Amino acid sequence: MRLQNLKSLISPNKNKKQLSIGLDWGISALKLVILEPDANTFLLKEAKIIEFSSQGLNPESVIKDLNLPPASGVNLGICGPGVILRYVKTAKMSAGEFKSSLRFEAPQHLPFALEELNLDGVILKDLADNRMLVILAAAKKDFMEKRLKAFQEAGVRVDIVDIDSLALINAFNYTCACGPGNDAASGATALLNIGSCFTSINVLEEGIPHFSRDISIGTRALSGPGLTSESGANFVAEIRKSFDYYEVDSSLFIKKIFLSGGGSRVAGLADNLSAALGISAEPWNPFAKFRICEELKERDRDLAKASAQFAVATGLALR
Repeated sequence: MRLQNLKSLISPNKNKKQLSIGLDWGISALKLVILEPDANTFLLKEAKIIEFSSQGLNPESVIKDLNLPPASGVNLGICGPGVILRYVKTAKMSAGEFKSSLRFEAPQHLPFALEELNLDGVILKDLADNRMLVILAAAKKDFMEKRLKAFQEAGVRVDIVDIDSLALINAFNYTCACGPGNDAASGATALLNIGSCFTSINVLEEGIPHFSRDISIGTRALSGPGLTSESGANFVAEIRKSFDYYEVDSSLFIKKIFLSGGGSRVAGLADNLSAALGISAEPWNPFAKFRICEELKERDRDLAKASAQFAVATGLALR
């Protein structure tokens, strides 16, 4: 099974005609978002977090307990050591030529043998000097098959498999309408999705991703006051290292940071990051452009406060 539909990896599908379900399967919890087309936007039908028990996880049981609408497929996000994103500058070619060249181009940039991987890629933009920027996306076959087997055994169809970072970018581009003219002309935007154990770092130029990296520091390591603990200092250092790498390669500076994930709810984190990095940081709400169904409003009056935790699941549902 291939990673699917990467052609639209940063462009939300605004022409959906039926319910769409996004599932973000993290280390400590599963986040579910269900969207229904609604005029020029979407109706948020469901947003739910299922915390995993410390006594162990039965994937099939968790999936069945979601009580998904009958006959509905899901869009599933994947991340971790078995998932790879690479941004590559290569000679300009057509989309068809690029697809044909993938098996020859990819081995130069990926740490695993080609036969071990599900592989896909897409052209992001044309560059000067007859070159172009592309993204290569790969996932270990054994990793994907293990995850997909749990859904198969639970009787749930998986329609799309996407990489969490790309789903996050998808949600951000829909919510914040980033594109030509919306980023600072001389700068770029960074997205930090802070989970319990990992933080995803992505840098966009006018809505197009140019850099992605995961670091193994999350909210579990950020329990000290502010960012003054050793783990907090390491967190800042890893982010700064990522930003430096991007800025040297692109000759652009990051002008704004947007925070999502459970970590974005840590008290004072946005202000502390702004002070430590010298870059304005703020949370964003992936539900900002949706209508919220009345039943969900009644059940969860704090949904807006928790919305940042659903950024990846939202991006998956928008595919």
